[in-house]
Amino acid sequence: MAKDKDGQKCFKELVRNYFRYYCERSTIHCVRYLYDPRLHNVERLIWCALLVISVTLCGSFYLLLSERFRAQKLQTVIDDPQYPVFFVQFPAVGVCTDNRINWSKLDEAKAQFLPANSSEQLVEGFTTLVTYLETLRFDNFKYSNSELEDQNFEALDFVNISSLAFFLALRCEDIIEPSSCTWRQSSFNCCEYFALEKTEYGLCLVFNSELSEQSVQLKKRVGKDFYPKHNAKAGQSSGLNFNLILHKRFKRPASQATDNVYVDVYSTLRGKENLYYNISTFQIMIKKPHQLTNTVFSLTPNTETYVTIRPQMTRTDESTRNIPPEHRNCHFADEHEDFGTSDAPRRFSKSFLLSNCLNNCHESYLIKLCNCTLPIFFLINGKVEDCKAVSLRCISRHNDIFSYDKHLKEDDFFSASKPGMTCPCLVNCNVLEYYTSTTTLPLTGQNMSASHQFFKVDVHYQVENMITYRTSLEFSSIDLIANLGGIFGLCLGASMVSGVELIYYLTVGFAMHLYDNSYYGLLRESLKQKWAKFLLYLRNGISHAQQQTEATEAMAKSQLRHPFNKRTNAW
Repeated sequence: MAKDKDGQKCFKELVRNYFRYYCERSTIHCVRYLYDPRLHNVERLIWCALLVISVTLCGSFYLLLSERFRAQKLQTVIDDPQYPVFFVQFPAVGVCTDNRINWSKLDEAKAQFLPANSSEQLVEGFTTLVTYLETLRFDNFKYSNSELEDQNFEALDFVNISSLAFFLALRCEDIIEPSSCTWRQSSFNCCEYFALEKTEYGLCLVFNSELSEQSVQLKKRVGKDFYPKHNAKAGQSSGLNFNLILHKRFKRPASQATDNVYVDVYSTLRGKENLYYNISTFQIMIKKPHQLTNTVFSLTPNTETYVTIRPQMTRTDESTRNIPPEHRNCHFADEHEDFGTSDAPRRFSKSFLLSNCLNNCHESYLIKLCNCTLPIFFLINGKVEDCKAVSLRCISRHNDIFSYDKHLKEDDFFSASKPGMTCPCLVNCNVLEYYTSTTTLPLTGQNMSASHQFFKVDVHYQVENMITYRTSLEFSSIDLIANLGGIFGLCLGASMVSGVELIYYLTVGFAMHLYDNSYYGLLRESLKQKWAKFLLYLRNGISHAQQQTEATEAMAKSQLRHPFNKRTNAW
């Protein structure tokens, strides 16, 4: 017992001496005064109280900074206030007519798609089908389901709707005045640059896009560095100018289509995403060149419309990837949604799929509800068959769903839930925005005619320099480390080296101190003694158990037995 007490006393003395040794050499303020022999005990107590207060303040500040770091808030700041607009691609401008069908080609379509010697009922049904196609758009099918039920569409199942729509679509030479197109005040061939492309509003003529095969060939011929086009100037007539003409002969006499022309403006910058704006009396959409979904605004006949565009770019730092996309409200290129209804993920890049997320989501609803797809609105899909004439009934029946995009949490704020398509699509984290405004002026009487409607369009930049923004974490891990270092330096006069020093003195330094004072030999002898006592205890316990067993057996043998016990013949 005396040796154990001496060992414990020796260990406590070593710890006390080592603590004094650390206090004399520590770089942390206040610590060196805890064992200073020149100070009075009252002074030591004061320094100890100051040390406790400083450590408490550091702990409270650490909790506040940790809470701010866990909040993961984002901030957007100006990255470059004078970024030249020619660094970004000029937006692609698409022209769509409300009437999708060139009725002057109806007889050619009958000869192309109907068998020879077709019956009058089949020809009449085919004409009715073309009538329904003239205003067909994904988000608004004007005909009621009861009206479509009366039609014998089953007899027209052999007609490919998409091929028919492509055949009857209005071409560039039908609606664009040939000599009216200018780019940066230089004339060009309109039909060489305006390509027929699919959108959810039907087939449209698009300038400066990369979606169609015609645009791809144009890019190869001009060069990828010069197409899509860029523009460095701003102001009227500095960008794209063209004239549109709608002839009455292209329109069915009793057509429900209006004389409006829809102009789509969509961004051709790679890695950017679409945004929707409801500005004034029209809607405009900005998107990548390969993006199919678009929104449109209406142009009034016999007017001159000036479309003014102010681009703005926002970049998001890679440090925000740890934040869930729902919290940062954007997706990086490799975070696209796969709806499992199309083979597009095998054929297109991830950035392309992200740009067309809404379009893919809309197609998934069409496949889910009608079990078919329409290539005039969506990408060619090898997993699902194309919609037939009878599918128009299904499209009409679910028109209330196809015509409305719902937000994920929209129903929480409305008493009556509205049916629609809920798509988990977010904008690209590197987004190019085009803020657009229009000015419409009436044309003079020289351009007016009873046989056609006339439109003039001028699309140009508003400014020659744009503002770029950068979105990043408001409080990153580097900020946390820097703030913690400042707080520990302010309160304790400590640094990272002081922390490493404290860890060293608590581990390696303390072990070496015990070794230098031959404590391990004493500890080894103490452990040997305790092990021997333990073994002795076990032996004493076993011998005691054996003695108890032998006493029990002797007691059992000494007990009286029955007089006839173990006798073979008691009688």
